[in-house]
Amino acid sequence: MTQHPALPANRYRIGAVTRLGLSLVCVAGLGGTVLAQQESWNASDIRKLMRDYMQANGKPAPKDRDIWPLDDRLRLAACSEKPEIAPRSARSSSYTIRCKGPTAWTYTVSVENDTAGPVHAMTASAQQAPQSSTPTAPSPVAVMQTAGLNNNSMIARDMFTAIVPRVDLTAGTILTADMLEERQMPQSPGVTAFKTVQEAVGLRLTTSVGPTSILNTRNVAKAPSVLKGETVTLKAGGANFEIFMPGRAETDGYEGDLISVRNIKTGAKLVGKLGPGGIVQLK
Repeated sequence: MTQHPALPANRYRIGAVTRLGLSLVCVAGLGGTVLAQQESWNASDIRKLMRDYMQANGKPAPKDRDIWPLDDRLRLAACSEKPEIAPRSARSSSYTIRCKGPTAWTYTVSVENDTAGPVHAMTASAQQAPQSSTPTAPSPVAVMQTAGLNNNSMIARDMFTAIVPRVDLTAGTILTADMLEERQMPQSPGVTAFKTVQEAVGLRLTTSVGPTSILNTRNVAKAPSVLKGETVTLKAGGANFEIFMPGRAETDGYEGDLISVRNIKTGAKLVGKLGPGGIVQLK
């Protein structure tokens, strides 16, 4: 049988079309792979999640400016599945977004003008508490909560570290590491604020502070080397001899200060120069 002269050309064209189709499939598959392997989400992704969530709950989609705080430089690890979104409470306009993996994170945003409250189990409408006519400055804790930041949240760039007490502390307290903790803030705490816990350890409070107070150089002072009532060592003597005896400080004192002391054995009140190690050189 005689081969049709156009057959090889047709066969070539069919092969070319087949190879082109396979190439397009490969390209499409590659595109899907790149999207699936997106390494990070940004502020636009968070806004889209919130718009979809609000619409799914029967609410109008909020505008970008009404979803805050969000920095366009924000980078969060991409989720392998759709994150969970839930209101912080029945009356809250703040929502917590939780990603389970592959890198778990939590981020909280507020939706401006969300006065109706969450729908259904996320749930029903709630009246907002009346606002005071006199504006008050938010506490550091309130600022951090509004910004959606807590110990389990991923912290975006350009955050600031503040040192705050764990509990209420009274004036005169000498600070130790277990009394303090670091917290992240979206606003600068100021140039006088401590940046690390160790900077404040050993200093003495000049004012009472609490967990909403940002610790700074204005509410602390250098702690005395010896406090009133503490035991010291009294030192007396001449060129060829020295005598040491136990004493008690009658006043606070820094190294190099003249302080009043009392001899524990005799009860005599004396004055001496405070030196290293709590040794008081008697006059």
